[in-house]
Amino acid sequence: METNDKFEPEWIWIDDEGSNVYAQGYGRSRTVIFSFSADNHNPPTSLGNRVCTKYEGIETKDEAATFPTIKDMRDAIWGAIRHVWPRYLSHPGLGTGLDTVVAVDSIDSSIEKVTWKVYSHPLFPRFIQNLASESHFRTALQHSDNNESDDEFFRHLIRNWWREYNTLQQLPPHPNVLRPPQLLATIQWPSYSASPVFCGALFPFYPGGSVASRIEDSNKKGVRIPLLLKAHWCADMATAVFHTHRIAKTYHKDIKPGNFVADASDNLILCDWELLDAPATTLAPEADGTWDVSEDGQDGRRPRLQYTKYSGIPRRNVDEGILADAPWHTWNVFPVWNATCPWALELAEVFSLGRSMWMLVRQPEMEFEDIEHPEQLVTDWNNSEDIPIAWKQLIDRCMSRDPNERPDLSDLVDFWTKERNAQKVANGDD
Repeated sequence: METNDKFEPEWIWIDDEGSNVYAQGYGRSRTVIFSFSADNHNPPTSLGNRVCTKYEGIETKDEAATFPTIKDMRDAIWGAIRHVWPRYLSHPGLGTGLDTVVAVDSIDSSIEKVTWKVYSHPLFPRFIQNLASESHFRTALQHSDNNESDDEFFRHLIRNWWREYNTLQQLPPHPNVLRPPQLLATIQWPSYSASPVFCGALFPFYPGGSVASRIEDSNKKGVRIPLLLKAHWCADMATAVFHTHRIAKTYHKDIKPGNFVADASDNLILCDWELLDAPATTLAPEADGTWDVSEDGQDGRRPRLQYTKYSGIPRRNVDEGILADAPWHTWNVFPVWNATCPWALELAEVFSLGRSMWMLVRQPEMEFEDIEHPEQLVTDWNNSEDIPIAWKQLIDRCMSRDPNERPDLSDLVDFWTKERNAQKVANGDD
C-alpha cells in the first residue's frame, strides 16, 4: 500500500436496501470507506440521492436527479472523495477506528459544496460479535436464534471466508492457483484489552494487479497489451482451470479477469475461492439455474450433453435474501453438476474462460454494470486487427451457445501453450 497522500480508489458497492452506496480507497497507509446516502430531506439533485438513484437504476424524468451513465456516477463519487481526501487527512479529529466511515454529500452535486463527516458505523459491533461467535478455528459457523437480517448477512460473509479458507487448504498446489494463507489475522475491538477473534488471513501481494485492471489501464493509455503477454496469460488461465477440474476435481465458479492476478514476473494466479457467486458477464448461459443436464451418448471421444429447461416446483439451494435477484442466486448448479455431471461443469467454465479471454484479447471498455444475464453481453472483434484469426476462432468456440460445440480444457491448454511458444519465437525470446 502506498504511504503518500495520494488517494487510490478501489471498490464501489451498494447495500441491499439501495439507500447507501459505499466507496473504498486508500492512501497514507490507511484504507477508508466513504458513504453516499439517499436522504428524503435533501433535494433529488443532491449527490447522495443522485448516486443511489443511478446505482439502483431508478427511473426519473429529472435528468439532474441521476447520471447519464454508470461511468459518470463513478467519476462523481471518486471526484468528491478526492476533494474531501486532503481535508480528511488534515482533520485534527481524524477517525482511525476500525468502525470509521466518512459520509459524503453535496446539496447540489457541485464539488464546491461537498460536505463530509466522520462517524462510527452502527453495524460494526454486531459484525465483531458474529466473528467472536466462532467457538473454534475450524468449526463451521452455526446459525444462532437471532433472525435479524443483518446478523444473518454477517454470518453469511463469515461462512464464505471459512469456505474459501478450507477450499484452499484442500486444493493440490499449482503455480497458477492461489496458495492457502500462512498467516491468519485477528482483531481486538473496541480496545486492545478485548479477546482477539479471527477476521481473515494475510495473502501475498501481487504487484502485477489483476487482468481486469491491466486491461483498464491499457485502454486508458490507448495501448494494446502485447500478443506475447496475452498468449502467456491465456495459457495461465487455461492451465489454472484445467488443474481445478481435472486434478482437484472441483470448480471455481467466479472466473473473470478480476480474479486472475499477476505476480512480479507476470505469471497469473487464480484467486477468490469462495465458490459462492458467478458474474453475469462470464457465467455460462446454461448454468444460470434454469437448466438441467444429462449425458446423451457419445460424440466421438467425449460425452454429448442434453439440456432440459426446468419446469418443476420452485427449488432453492442458495440462502435466501443474501445475493441479488438472479436465477443462479436461487438454484446453484455448480455443486449439483460437479457431483452428477462434471463434464457439463467443465464446459460451463470453458465458456467463462472464453468470455475472460475475449475481454483480455479484444480489450473492450470494461463497463458491464448493466449486464444482468450472460446473454445480454454481445461480443465482437471490432478494433482487433492485430489478433490472430486462430485466436478469435478458438475464443468464439469457447463462447458457443451450445456447450457441445466448445473445446475442452485440455484443448485450451494445448492451444495456448503452443501459441505462447510461437509468440516467444516471434519475439526472439525462445
